[in-house]
Amino acid sequence: MKEVFNRKVGKSKMLPVFIGGHPRSGTTLLGDILGSHPFCICTPESQFKVSVYQRLEIKDKEYFDVNRAFEKIKKHWRYKIWAIDEFMDFEEKISSYEDLILILVRKYAIKNNKFNASIWVDHTPSNIQFAELLNYIFPEAKFIHIIRDGRAVAASQIPLDWGPNTISGAAYSWMEAIKKGLSAEELLRDKIIKVKYEELVADAEIVLKKICDFLEINYFPEMLQGGGFKVPEYTIKQHLLLGKPPDRSRINVWEKKLTKRQIEIFESIAGEFLEKLNYTLLYGKNAKSMNLSEKLLFYLYELWRGRIINKIRHKKRKEKGIILARKE
Repeated sequence: MKEVFNRKVGKSKMLPVFIGGHPRSGTTLLGDILGSHPFCICTPESQFKVSVYQRLEIKDKEYFDVNRAFEKIKKHWRYKIWAIDEFMDFEEKISSYEDLILILVRKYAIKNNKFNASIWVDHTPSNIQFAELLNYIFPEAKFIHIIRDGRAVAASQIPLDWGPNTISGAAYSWMEAIKKGLSAEELLRDKIIKVKYEELVADAEIVLKKICDFLEINYFPEMLQGGGFKVPEYTIKQHLLLGKPPDRSRINVWEKKLTKRQIEIFESIAGEFLEKLNYTLLYGKNAKSMNLSEKLLFYLYELWRGRIINKIRHKKRKEKGIILARKE
């Protein structure tokens, strides 16, 4: 009988698996699916792992002040969403920054009754942006670069209280993320696998088997149901489809959500990238660029949304998320 879990016996540390890509590209969906595996634990986003490391200006990852690092982590609002303070007795020996983060992951796994978790699935979108640093901190880590049609990403992101709120801003943001993802693929080579959101949704079983082979774990059909990620209360509205089988009918929903002019503007900016990734263009080389009045209108709208409306909404959601996490 084939072993359920094929990682090398004797490893005491969890294997970090960093999923990354542009926000709204399916990082959480994939985390939810992989997290349903009996040996995987999918945590909430963990931007603190990078930001604290950078703020501490650690020169040697093996020699650092554990208490100082943890104090900074505890203050980060993303960590507060994990709500694991009651498990913080630190009986384990901590000899590196990697150890500290993986112990926090272990505490989260215990809190969520994943006592046998051996793989940490982290779906923080910016993982791809910081792939080189994460590979340095976590030398055994594996990476998954998930890509989604930029027009679908834009349709999903524009209404939210973070990120670009105009079609042009979404196009430039998506292109930048794709550049960083492709650079990460070149850097990490056999430690990273690329997954297309559309293929994951349309042929979930085939794609998941490929990912499981990459991670050296067995594939279970039950994984298709998802449900392996406990969605923080403050983001539930953004993740209503989690815990359900991937729905291929949603692949081209962006064509109805975006106006024809929005699609044309996106393609005029990022059409070359879309083509390189084998996405079909609706306007192609005939896509007309933004005129001066559109550029001005988008600029003013981004200022209004980004500096006023979004800040207020996002602050309220963060505060609500921390309060709800503490009550769980």
